[in-house]
Amino acid sequence: MEISFIRHIKPSIAAGICYGQLDVPVPDESYQHIISADVVYSSPLVRCTALAKQLSPSPITDPRLMELHFGDWEGKKWDEIDEAALQVWGDDYINLSPPNGESLMELLERLRAFIDEVTSSSYKKIIIVTHAGIIRCAMHLFNNIPLHQIMMEKVDFGGIYTFKL
Repeated sequence: MEISFIRHIKPSIAAGICYGQLDVPVPDESYQHIISADVVYSSPLVRCTALAKQLSPSPITDPRLMELHFGDWEGKKWDEIDEAALQVWGDDYINLSPPNGESLMELLERLRAFIDEVTSSSYKKIIIVTHAGIIRCAMHLFNNIPLHQIMMEKVDFGGIYTFKL
């Protein structure tokens, strides 16, 4: 089985804004790569579904493919978020969550549940249109990159990351 994760294109949002599960728009542009699969899954956020619909007439959306939920910080400028709260979270973002959000471990567990489900299917080639956090967690699951190092992995807008299982 081959699973290709594709990060959404760059959204139309001002720089410096915290957005994880905030549904932000994307510019009208065509995806440059032609890639095919037996099935296309997508985060339900518009920045992913816009791309997924270019790859398949009927992508399957799944909320487990959404980005990390930043809770009360969603939509705020990073430099307006309480520095002490950011520091506490930043010191242990694997296990701690922003207020009313989720931790990286929670994101990893929902991705793991999704992967367990799709890898038991008969599909040979799967495309997943999603977010940087999900792709980094996939790098942890499939490439054994330690969780405390995955945030250093570069994940480009529109980038394709393929894993052979």
